[in-house]
Amino acid sequence: MKFTLHPGEAFERVRHNATAHISLIDPDKATTITIEPYKKPRSSKQNATLFGVKYPPLMEFMGLSGKREADELHEFFCGEFFGWRSYDIMGRRKQRPIRTTTTDEEGKRSVLKTNEFIDFVEYIDRRAAEQGCVLPDPDPMFRR
Repeated sequence: MKFTLHPGEAFERVRHNATAHISLIDPDKATTITIEPYKKPRSSKQNATLFGVKYPPLMEFMGLSGKREADELHEFFCGEFFGWRSYDIMGRRKQRPIRTTTTDEEGKRSVLKTNEFIDFVEYIDRRAAEQGCVLPDPDPMFRR
């Protein structure tokens, strides 16, 4: 169960519901409770900016095309930004990103927060510029 407490008139009601839910936890079973500050997840507009505005001109510049190569490019940037994890398949050494924009280090669903996603896209902008490809910035409000 996940509760998000936002300032405002519903705050007390949500806090009450969270407390009531905690009181129902079975004392004979291990339970994890995490309390952390809320951070807004990246928006679908930010995601569309990455896959619809940033990647297409970079792919064209690099001579790449199609969904498979777009996915490979995205995997490359995730690995370069978050780091790589090595593993073996039938004696051959392979690598995959430690995390992606939608999964954490354990492979569980964890969408990047707004500011983390902005940092990721800015990294892609810098890497593309290093290769001589300046990517468009479609919306100056994107970084807010």
